[in-house]
Amino acid sequence: MRLSKKGQGATEYLLMLAAVLVIVAIAVYYVTSTGGYPPVAATAVKYGDDTIRINVETGSIPAGDWEYSVSTTSGTYTWTEGTSELKAPNFVLGTTYPTENYYVSLKHKPSGHIYFADTKITI
Repeated sequence: MRLSKKGQGATEYLLMLAAVLVIVAIAVYYVTSTGGYPPVAATAVKYGDDTIRINVETGSIPAGDWEYSVSTTSGTYTWTEGTSELKAPNFVLGTTYPTENYYVSLKHKPSGHIYFADTKITI
């Protein structure tokens, strides 16, 4: 069965329209699925002689939705899941760190947003 030139043009037009709709649907899905991240103002600080903690000024992140990394090498991350809500006034990351330079990072797990990375803390 042969299509007329007019029928062939209409078929090509519909195929191009279908391809555009699929691309738009994928883009909309991607944009809406990435979601946002909670607005949080937080900093890593040394507390006392051998404690590192995250001071939270505003906002919070639910348990399981945030991760932190404490490393002795800048740019190297071993992420640990936050087991409780990150909220004001602070969250203690550890209380027995030996004398060393540490690099502390904080991220929102679902979105991958980095709140701060490689904040240097000297114990």
